[in-house]
Amino acid sequence: MNKTPRPISDQIPVDLEDMYKTIADVEFAPPPPPVTERPVIVNATAQATTNPQLVIVADAIKRAEQLFTSKNSEYGDSGDILANFRRLAQQQDLPMSTVWMMLAGKHMDSIQQYVKDVRANKGRNRTEPMSARIDDLIVYSILLLAIVNEEQN
Repeated sequence: MNKTPRPISDQIPVDLEDMYKTIADVEFAPPPPPVTERPVIVNATAQATTNPQLVIVADAIKRAEQLFTSKNSEYGDSGDILANFRRLAQQQDLPMSTVWMMLAGKHMDSIQQYVKDVRANKGRNRTEPMSARIDDLIVYSILLLAIVNEEQN
């Protein structure tokens, strides 16, 4: 038996006159201004009591700060946090963002391999825990912000 669906007007009683009046009375607010700054999580650790994922974020931010501080003394200097990118860019006659892509690429490659291994349900011995690669990439991403700012100005 082939049933023809009933029209929607038969299923839901609609007072078109009333609907048109309601639509005519709607006042549209102007769109909000564009957001120029990203919101900052003021106290992620305190908020983490209700959201355990924020503990992961807060801990990652702390680790990234510590990692940046320790590695900057090795690769950069207090006057120029991009010193190693600048040196390599000059040596290779490349933009700093290209140097960044090559240096950060080893971490991205390792993370991509991890994702492929998870998908294939394959274990692999790694020289560093995945969290360390992710921490490195967080620091590299922050450094890219400084590089992009410099290249665009």
